[in-house]
Amino acid sequence: MRLLQLMILLTALGVAYTLPSYGQDKSAKKADQPDKKVESGESDKLDIQKLEQKYWSAKDDDFSVIQNRAFAKEKRWFFSLNYGTPYNDPNSAGSMLGLNLGYFFNERWGVELNYNQASYKNNETIEEYKQSFGVMPDHNRYVSATTIMAYWVPIYAKMSLLDKKIIYFDMGLGLGLGSTTFVQQKCSASLACNTSFFQSVDISKNAPHYSLNVFQQFFVSNQWAVRIDFINRWTTEERLRFTTGASLGNKSINDTALQIGITYWK
Repeated sequence: MRLLQLMILLTALGVAYTLPSYGQDKSAKKADQPDKKVESGESDKLDIQKLEQKYWSAKDDDFSVIQNRAFAKEKRWFFSLNYGTPYNDPNSAGSMLGLNLGYFFNERWGVELNYNQASYKNNETIEEYKQSFGVMPDHNRYVSATTIMAYWVPIYAKMSLLDKKIIYFDMGLGLGLGSTTFVQQKCSASLACNTSFFQSVDISKNAPHYSLNVFQQFFVSNQWAVRIDFINRWTTEERLRFTTGASLGNKSINDTALQIGITYWK
């Protein structure tokens, strides 16, 4: 009996001795195995270059912004009535009226025929010169212009007014050719030209011009808009000596004006 108890005790001690080493071997094996989660984490990284190669081709380099236009210009006629003042005329003061009739083929391109009629007079500097020296400076006076314009409109946008109203507007450039009417001024009688009582004679002339305009319009409704024009015209004009009427040759004249008006869209 004692022999049987001794054998059972020895067997139990042997089992207890082998269990820790078995656990250690198992733990060592687990430690030796790579972390599959770590490896899979590395493979889950987003490869931007592969995505570009797969979904992005060279033909996709051209982008455009899609925007719904609340007020369209395509295939529409328009008529404008404008009022303005000279911007850079050193000799004249006054105002001008403008009429514009045009058509837009699409949202980018349009054509226009415009006419401007000036109501100018000598400014204060010229009147003081006249009173002081009894003569007029040698210069021409702008009268009117008729121009055919081609417009390009690259900008269409909207803005918030005091967080109360959304205002839609566009801005464009115009190039044009036309004819300018101006007057040459000379003294009516050479004997009286050196006195303050002289009278001047206006000689009407015409000359071709080219024009570069910048315009912006703010849409009030589908039919009405407020329009602002910054107009530049260059004309080669012949000038006369005021006292004798002799030609002083040709000079390039830049007429610049700022106009604001109302446009009706049909």
